[in-house]
Amino acid sequence: MPFNGSKSEGRRSTMKVMLVGGPGEQRTQLKTVLAGLAEPQLEIVEGEAATAANLSENATAPPDATLVMVNGNEEAALSFLQSQSLHSPRPTLLALLTARSPSLMKRALRSGADEILFIPLDPGEATRALLKVSEARWRTERREGGLVISVASLVGGVGVTSLAANLALALASLHQRVALVDLDLQTGGLAVFLNLDPEVTIMPLVRLDRKLDSIQLESALTKHPSGVYLLAAPKRIEEGELVSDITVGTVLDLIRQLFDYVIVDCGDHVDENSVAAWERSDHLLYVLNQSIAAARCAWRFIDLFERLGLTTLEPRFILDRYNPAHPLTEKAIETTLAKAIYAKIPTDDWTFETIEMKAQDLFQVAPHSPVARAMLELAALVMPRSEPVAPQETFMSRLRSAFGTR
Repeated sequence: MPFNGSKSEGRRSTMKVMLVGGPGEQRTQLKTVLAGLAEPQLEIVEGEAATAANLSENATAPPDATLVMVNGNEEAALSFLQSQSLHSPRPTLLALLTARSPSLMKRALRSGADEILFIPLDPGEATRALLKVSEARWRTERREGGLVISVASLVGGVGVTSLAANLALALASLHQRVALVDLDLQTGGLAVFLNLDPEVTIMPLVRLDRKLDSIQLESALTKHPSGVYLLAAPKRIEEGELVSDITVGTVLDLIRQLFDYVIVDCGDHVDENSVAAWERSDHLLYVLNQSIAAARCAWRFIDLFERLGLTTLEPRFILDRYNPAHPLTEKAIETTLAKAIYAKIPTDDWTFETIEMKAQDLFQVAPHSPVARAMLELAALVMPRSEPVAPQETFMSRLRSAFGTR
């Protein structure tokens, strides 16, 4: 199953680098190596230390990274590094040294270099260093707007849809603006779980012959009584094949501008749509239960995820329908996966049966139940930690009020 291609084109936009140093054979070699890198895609600008500062300041698009050759006039190169390090914002600064001298490396770092590379430039080292810059830029760009949280599994029946929906409801109960996106395109379980019958689904967005805007997106959303909005899966099973990774990427890039949190139900399989969602996610929650099959599938997922190379995202493992008396213990699962369990959602058949029979949500049926408490605690885990003190106190007071007086 191919995972590269159109889904990442937006992410792999050209990265601008400035190569600073005296003309000659070494600079030619450096430029040849940089031009030959498969990724990231580079736009290379050349200059000398005496003139590069003016080129950088006057450029309409400043460089993402500046590579400074320290190979002759060391003082001029180090002075340039120091002057560039004082700019805000500034490009990532990489010092290129001809000698592996500890004293020179120390001077370069003290002058403001973020990383040290060596001449002749090794393509692998150059790729590693520049990908770090590219990934950092992508992370900054994608975090503009709300947080995207993907929920996934490789085994059915473990609670992906219920976890996605209840996490959305928990965040909404804490006065957050929340949207749900159903990428389990054939099942369409979110609408059923929330007892909604959407008149509009994702399909009008698939058929657009022009750029998606917020008005078109909002017209495709269905509002739940809790205040959560749903972008539903297609009504017909076969229409799911028409939803592409390009559509998924475009929708998520826009919908996060409208909401504090976007929860994506990725279902129990992996395809290009799932990967497009993961590329834009701030959290990836993998759901499993206390079964050998679920643990083995989770191990296979870890192997797949590592091969995808999504270096800025770390999957978090959620143990759903947790029973502390189960013979397959939490510790045994953690040992098998070599990963910690991020959160546990307790088993509570009565609550979920009541939700289904009454066509009500968790926080209507059992707002003070262990399940509701666990979902609120999970909501607290995924919320940003860099909030000022006053909002944190407000959040905790809401959390206590949601549990009720004990």
